Amino acid sequence: MVLNRVERAGPVPVTSRTDRLMARIALVIVAGGLLYGAYSLGGPVWWRVYATVIHPYEDALHNTTTTKAPAAKPDSGVTGKEASTAAPVTVKPVPKKEFNPDDYPLTKERVQPLLQGGLIMITWANHHYLDFAKSWVYNLKKCGVTGYMVGAMDDDMLRDLVELNFNTWRMNTGITKRDLGWGSQNFHLMGRFKIKLIRDVLNLDVTVVVSDIDTAWVKNPIPYFHRYPEADILTSTDQLGPTVKDDSLERFPHAGSAFNIGIMLFRPTSKAFVDDWVKSLDDPKMWDQTAFNDLARKGHSNSEPPKNLWKGYDGKLTVGVLPCALFASGHTFFVQRKYAELGQEPYVAHATFQYSGTPGKRHRFREALLFDDPPEYFDHPKGFVAIDMDIPKALLDAAGKPIVGSMSADKLGDHFALVHHQLFRLRAAIGVALVTGRVIVLPPIWCQLDKYWAPLQDGNIPGSHWKKPFICPADHVLDLEGGWHSIRPEWGAHLDYREYSFFQNPRISKAVNESRITVVICKPEESDCAKGDAPAPVKNGVVRLAPDLNSDLLAKALEGVAGSKIITLQNALHAFKEFSNAEEQQRFENRLKHYSSVFCCLEKNPGWIWYDFFADRPHADRFGRQFTKWLPKHGDSNNDVEGYKEPAPVSRRRGLLEALAAAQDDVAAVDQQKQLRAALRDPGVVVLGAGRELPQHLGLPRRLQSEGADMLQEVTFLQTMEMDAMFSGP
Repeated sequence: MVLNRVERAGPVPVTSRTDRLMARIALVIVAGGLLYGAYSLGGPVWWRVYATVIHPYEDALHNTTTTKAPAAKPDSGVTGKEASTAAPVTVKPVPKKEFNPDDYPLTKERVQPLLQGGLIMITWANHHYLDFAKSWVYNLKKCGVTGYMVGAMDDDMLRDLVELNFNTWRMNTGITKRDLGWGSQNFHLMGRFKIKLIRDVLNLDVTVVVSDIDTAWVKNPIPYFHRYPEADILTSTDQLGPTVKDDSLERFPHAGSAFNIGIMLFRPTSKAFVDDWVKSLDDPKMWDQTAFNDLARKGHSNSEPPKNLWKGYDGKLTVGVLPCALFASGHTFFVQRKYAELGQEPYVAHATFQYSGTPGKRHRFREALLFDDPPEYFDHPKGFVAIDMDIPKALLDAAGKPIVGSMSADKLGDHFALVHHQLFRLRAAIGVALVTGRVIVLPPIWCQLDKYWAPLQDGNIPGSHWKKPFICPADHVLDLEGGWHSIRPEWGAHLDYREYSFFQNPRISKAVNESRITVVICKPEESDCAKGDAPAPVKNGVVRLAPDLNSDLLAKALEGVAGSKIITLQNALHAFKEFSNAEEQQRFENRLKHYSSVFCCLEKNPGWIWYDFFADRPHADRFGRQFTKWLPKHGDSNNDVEGYKEPAPVSRRRGLLEALAAAQDDVAAVDQQKQLRAALRDPGVVVLGAGRELPQHLGLPRRLQSEGADMLQEVTFLQTMEMDAMFSGP
């Protein structure tokens, strides 16, 4: 049987148009099926790969964060189950721009949008002065000034200013990042950069207000500057006595002291002058301020009322001298407080005429509540020690007597008696602070005599006059830079300190400021006073301690008040006797020998005299000079100051309440006690006498105006804080 072979049929050629169309339709159907299958089956696989591999990589690359969806509000209509299953929300912040110093040039495009009232206010600093820059901007903003820029002298400073979101530009001076040091080579280099900077800003065709970093603005000056549109330059001055009694420009040349280039306004019309100023500094021995004074005064005219502008620079420049009481130096603001004497509101304080370097400048601003400290400055784990300073009225009365003529030795006694009386009490308070690990709050220090680098006249820097006694800046009496600010292992633990106005600072929390204990040091004959054998009992916020306890007994006695933030010492002189350990006592004495500064200056050289924390007992001072009884010595030598007259001892003055009680039968005294009590109750009112009242200006400290000799002017400004310092009895 023969089988027939069946052969496989070959592909039928697609030759017709219909065949080609059908083939294409078939391909489309197949492709669609494949896509549908990928969509149906591939989605879960893809998202699993994305969630486990790709997305974590993107998070690390872009710093994204995934957060839960916000919880549903009760009335949102979303059930708890729906809210709990809501999809997470991925928040992707804008990537932070990498810091590049070249992005911050000084250009017209960057300056023009910042102009306020047609001008820009500028300062500059290196990284050492970052906290000053923060305070400079802080005070300007409080005044309502936003048109400012801070020049960064180094890139570390620039980076921090950018982080703070300050208006800034890169200077890149190459000068040290450390303290410039007044009068140093770096100081003079900085001055030359400053003048060139003024020229650079003027070349942008803008009006510029130049302000050193050690200034604090307390009032917006722009409206004031607009009062003098015709002035090419307005400059501050080292003048110590105002030639005007209002806010007018000073009369020139009556205000003949050196112009201070720390605060100035320049308009573009002063470009030629500034160019010559820059050229004059080609001489390496020329000081920038001296060159400015020489050029500005060249061929000058006299000021003309009512605006007191004058012509300088051979008649090519219109100049005005800013009022020294309101655009104030460190003397007219912190020492004389001339603005208060004139009943005016100051614009700016410049920390000149001070004697403890950068720490001294910082402390002066803190005393005036003008420094921007971080929150941690206003608290401390262990708390604070303060002094209710008791000063005999006889000491204050003696210090209120006028000093006339040159500074001779016979005029020193009352001043040193007053200052040393306060230092002895501060000495004991420092001991308490060291024993308890607390911060010492310095008291206001009352003085009769001024301080200067040259002989005084009438007890003051020549050319200045104001009422005595006065609260002198701490750097007049204490070495804040070389002593208090220094960390010296040979002295033991570092002691932090605060300014006398610390508790008046509104940035202190209520919890800190109201956590107070008064520590009363008993008189020797008093009983019921803790002797240090156990924690002292607290009764109505008061602890009573036996006098002159050593460190071990004192520590035990104060264990019960460790939870209180502030302890205030009454009768502070006897609050601390000595450290129980002899080596610790030696460190304590060495510390205090370096904590005091000098009075200066007598007419006879060497004209300075060291204040002494141990002037009430036999001791050797920092120079090894032996004292059985303290008498002033010239400078660092062992030569006694000839002609010194020691004042007679004074008895303890009565406390305020005693004095008021004793005056009950005196009608005038009754009126006075009402005024005093009103002032103590209301810190916002200053009692002037005769029923007059004056609101406080800016919360700044005012000096006590002593009553007494006919030569003294009328009592005017008095602040509760200073009244407390004078009248708080033991």
